[in-house]
Amino acid sequence: MIQIEIDEPPKFKLHRASKLTSEPKPLDWAVKGYIERASINLLFGPPASGKSLIALDWSFCVAAGIAWNGQKVKQAPVVIIAGEGFAGLARRLKALESKYGMNTPEQLFISEQPGNFADAQNAAWVAESIKAICPNPGLVVIDTMHRNMVGDENSAKDIGQLVSNLDNHIKPLGCAVLIVHHSGHGEKDRGRGSSAIRAAMDAEYSAVKLDEYVVLSCNKAKDFEPPKPIKFCFNVVPLDWRDEEGEPLTSAYLNFDGEAKPELKKRKLSARDDAVLTALSEAIDKHGVEPTGEIKAKFAGPGRTGWRNQKVVNIEHWRAKSYKVIVVDGGTEKAKRTTFWRVRNKLLNQGLTVEYDNFAWRIF
Repeated sequence: MIQIEIDEPPKFKLHRASKLTSEPKPLDWAVKGYIERASINLLFGPPASGKSLIALDWSFCVAAGIAWNGQKVKQAPVVIIAGEGFAGLARRLKALESKYGMNTPEQLFISEQPGNFADAQNAAWVAESIKAICPNPGLVVIDTMHRNMVGDENSAKDIGQLVSNLDNHIKPLGCAVLIVHHSGHGEKDRGRGSSAIRAAMDAEYSAVKLDEYVVLSCNKAKDFEPPKPIKFCFNVVPLDWRDEEGEPLTSAYLNFDGEAKPELKKRKLSARDDAVLTALSEAIDKHGVEPTGEIKAKFAGPGRTGWRNQKVVNIEHWRAKSYKVIVVDGGTEKAKRTTFWRVRNKLLNQGLTVEYDNFAWRIF
């Protein structure tokens, strides 16, 4: 009897390119316009920039099936691989319950420890654990990357291994992956570590805190139109919890506050210009006053100065603060006065400050 050997199906598959155009697949969104399913995404920012609040808000909305700032979501289980701050997570979730008027979704899961995604075996264990608890996750959040890898984030090799493990073990679950990461030391406009991180991402977002605002910007979107920068305000809420000394606890969530002006987010200032702008903020903190009725009437309102409970300060207070940070050859009063005048006009012309009736203030 003749036996016919049947070849095993090929492990490396090929498809006809014509199927890509004859059978196009629509974008499968986890959060419409922001996060696709079966993708790897990065959200970075400096400490206290609001990046984890944004990631948690996305997670809450996807798990609950409620729109995020008007953007539709695809309801699905969500897993947060937390590397730190478990007590803080509880308070933030409590704040989101206040924001959305509902309990924390039952389909939102949080790990008890970080996962080492730079190790293939560990990544496989995490994937198996996720499948056992929620077989069809829509979003897996890794917060932060540094706390969820053993390796060197400056090494392209180690980052390549981490991304490969996410591709091989986490993405096959059918979910979107969101990595929360820190911005670079002295380079707030990029994620910390190897440039291989950004290269491997399907989408990249940055969160930057500008005084009372958090600005969320899309720096990379491989397969869709990048959304415009938007801004949020912190909303602090009292909790019905107390600490060990009986003091009431508070937490915060982010309130959507409309589109942000991209030129304010991306404009780069010299160190001197930035120091003088910071001096204005410090002068407002120490000597700021409520604006006059005339200033409110002239400058308040949508599309004007982004006015939101803004205080103003006498320009002389700003000048005094600025003189302390302006470094010029000779250090004479005249040289500092000239430099302050030049920087002041530059900030005014760039739309970063407003002056009226001998008062000044920042705009966003």
